[in-house]
Amino acid sequence: MSVAPIDRDALQRCVSPFGLSYGLPGAAYTSPDVLAWERERFFDRSWVCLGRVGTHRRAAGQIERGGWVFARRDSDGIGDEEQFGNLWDHIAPWEPERLAVAARHSYEIAANWKLIHENYQECYHCSEIHPELCTVTPPDSGYSIDIQGLYVAGPMDLFDGVETMSLDGRSGGVPIRGLRDHQLREVGYFGIFPNLLISPHPDYVLTHRIEPIAPDRSFVECEWLFPPEALELDGFDPTYAVDFWDVTNREDWAACESLQRAAASRGHRAGPMSTVWEGGVYMQVGMIADGYLRGDVPGRPEQPSSTSYPRRELLHGA
Repeated sequence: MSVAPIDRDALQRCVSPFGLSYGLPGAAYTSPDVLAWERERFFDRSWVCLGRVGTHRRAAGQIERGGWVFARRDSDGIGDEEQFGNLWDHIAPWEPERLAVAARHSYEIAANWKLIHENYQECYHCSEIHPELCTVTPPDSGYSIDIQGLYVAGPMDLFDGVETMSLDGRSGGVPIRGLRDHQLREVGYFGIFPNLLISPHPDYVLTHRIEPIAPDRSFVECEWLFPPEALELDGFDPTYAVDFWDVTNREDWAACESLQRAAASRGHRAGPMSTVWEGGVYMQVGMIADGYLRGDVPGRPEQPSSTSYPRRELLHGA
């Protein structure tokens, strides 16, 4: 298969070793030809999330995983085991298949779909644009995990005394059954190629499902999933979680739209990756660039070897 219609030398800089790599060139975010290539080589040939099982009936060419329905248009594309790897092992403690959607918001964002992924994988912007988030989680917290599929992931801590991600740090639900002690003190961030973000919390799971509309426009559907024990509480209201992430989402969308404008400017130049803050972005960008270069669904992202990103074997491990 032919490589993406992007300068090959620029792409080679994106897959350089950690500490020497650069971001994607502007054409990756602005070119209609690149998006058309991505639809054919990335989206048609991989398993794309359609939504929750409860709102979509499974049909030929589709699979059920963790309560989500995935479809692959190209029958000879990547296999589901190769694409997801050990993802479901990491997420299993939250039992996503038994969770129910309690709220749903949709957004249309003036930014490329990949910028949403990249924004999700770093928090060096958090202290500048997320005052609400920084009151419940340290923006410099987290560690890397064992990744054996097409996703980028890691957790962040909650501050002492904070129960979950909400505007006051309190939970209006119940802890998800079976979580270990450290899982009750963390929020996970799983950016799953090509179009699903999963954020497990101690008491709920937040998802973002991304659909590219144009090179500079994306549709995002957010869902808040809760265990049945929470839904059975008298007067249960998911607003405590929804309000927090609606505020945070809108702050992120403004940042992504700003980056989109920058990528479209004549003066745009891809910059080097930070070895302190951008381990996740390094993996995300490198994975995309690898796919561009090979002309097909990318391989597993290269994990950075750095003391800034100590690794635990599994998110639900010791």
